[in-house]
Amino acid sequence: MGTHAEFAQLWTVATPGIELFRAQLFQHKLGKHFHDAYVIGLNESGQGQCLHQQKTHCHYPGSFNLIDPGEVHTGEAASANGWGFRNIYISIPLVRHVLTQLDWPSHLPHFPDIVVNDPSLHAPFYRLFRVLNESPSSLEQQSLLLMFLSRLFSRHAQLKCCHREPKAEIRAVSVACDYLREHCTSAVSIEDLANLVDLNPYYLIRCFRQQVGISPHRYKQHWQLLAAKKALHSQQSLAAIALEHGFYDQPFQGQLNTFNNSYNLVWIMISGFHT
Repeated sequence: MGTHAEFAQLWTVATPGIELFRAQLFQHKLGKHFHDAYVIGLNESGQGQCLHQQKTHCHYPGSFNLIDPGEVHTGEAASANGWGFRNIYISIPLVRHVLTQLDWPSHLPHFPDIVVNDPSLHAPFYRLFRVLNESPSSLEQQSLLLMFLSRLFSRHAQLKCCHREPKAEIRAVSVACDYLREHCTSAVSIEDLANLVDLNPYYLIRCFRQQVGISPHRYKQHWQLLAAKKALHSQQSLAAIALEHGFYDQPFQGQLNTFNNSYNLVWIMISGFHT
């Protein structure tokens, strides 16, 4: 592989609810996107940067990237030698299960800082990544996962809980998000959403962008892609999955004919390679 060869690889492991990812970026810019899982990443080489909650964050070697599910962000290399990193994606159901095993409060953890520096977690992270990828022992995988998440959450997470009644616009956007997620493969108009939450369509779009970070259309599209990714576990062809999940455009069909690794195809689309 050449010095400036870019790659992105996503794969599943034996432990349900976990995916592993590695990437080396130079020119590719990851557009606004989000994940339906917790992102725990370690920056390995070069420098990267991302836009999250209207702030630019720098990712440097040795730092961790900690991103909650549903948090919209971007990503790109910020140095001449690119940006190399690896991620562990952990689903919300698995995190809930881990919290039960740790006898912690049931509130989902929240990472207040997207970039943290904690060298003491480097070795545990690499060991967990290797074991998840290579070890056939579920006992070893689950044990290391519990130990790592226990240390990570206790050092860098807060409990996500709400004590105040949210404003009407916040409730409206929350309802709209739930509806788009549940109807991601169906045709939905802005009038449908506006009538659902009793807001002016233009005002709803403004509130949605302000709170979520992307438009309702892009939000729905991301959930379409995530639903398509889950369908990759079936025996359906890529073309059938695309058709079933509402992707009919020619650029997408061209991508289907180009990529042999369906998992990487969908990740690339989710993270902004496909626009």
